[in-house]
Amino acid sequence: MPKTALILSSGRTGTQFLAHYFDANYHDVVALHEPPPARWLRFASHAHLRGSLSDDRIRSLLAWKRRHYDDRLDTDFYIESNPFLSGLIDVIGNVWDAPIVIHVVRDPRDAVRSSLNHGTGSGFKGIANRLIPFWYPDVRRILALDHAPSWIEHAAGVWAIMNQRLCDAAPRYPHYHRLRYEDLFDDSHSGLRALCTILGLPYRERGTAVTPGARMNQSRLAVLPDWREWNQQQCLSLDRICAPLMREFGYGDEPEWRERIARGTADG
Repeated sequence: MPKTALILSSGRTGTQFLAHYFDANYHDVVALHEPPPARWLRFASHAHLRGSLSDDRIRSLLAWKRRHYDDRLDTDFYIESNPFLSGLIDVIGNVWDAPIVIHVVRDPRDAVRSSLNHGTGSGFKGIANRLIPFWYPDVRRILALDHAPSWIEHAAGVWAIMNQRLCDAAPRYPHYHRLRYEDLFDDSHSGLRALCTILGLPYRERGTAVTPGARMNQSRLAVLPDWREWNQQQCLSLDRICAPLMREFGYGDEPEWRERIARGTADG
């Protein structure tokens, strides 16, 4: 069985780039982004979060998935970047033997903006969220909100739910590591270098079609601007949901952000 690394997140964290980077740069590594059955895993993950799918059913699904790829991979190292596995983190350890778990976090203000500008609340995705069960996590129920969440609250809720779940599961995984999206894509590629070290691979920048400065699956809409242009209610909506974790991850300490939150709290 190949050594396995799973790159998990709440989504919109560059996981597609990471899979392409490792698959293109290392001949002895197979790296895939959201391989089949990705859609089924999406529904299974969100149903599991709601308690509608048991641990046993999830284990069976993941065991089938693992056999499907292990039997076909001619490699000693398999890397899968797949946010749809994040909601199943409490079961993954029963299927993969001591996997390396890479938890990628991103500033929730940027993650929410990217999510909405990628169509979460509009077009097919917006319709799917309203009509298709388990297309997204049941944010209102899981966070016990007393109102139907706005799209900002919905995207912030997904961020909070998935990242909290990964953090809570960390003690179960000896090879758990948390990295920041901003470090993975900084000018010096410090986070990418750190990730290569964690995986036991040499850092490689040149000589391939995929470079650390690349961006994939970029947002194309302009639904939500940079958070510095948000109104006070938008700031407060996100902060109420994300504040504890975003502070733990090192986000939200800007004087401008803190002033907006303090002013909004006082006015409220």
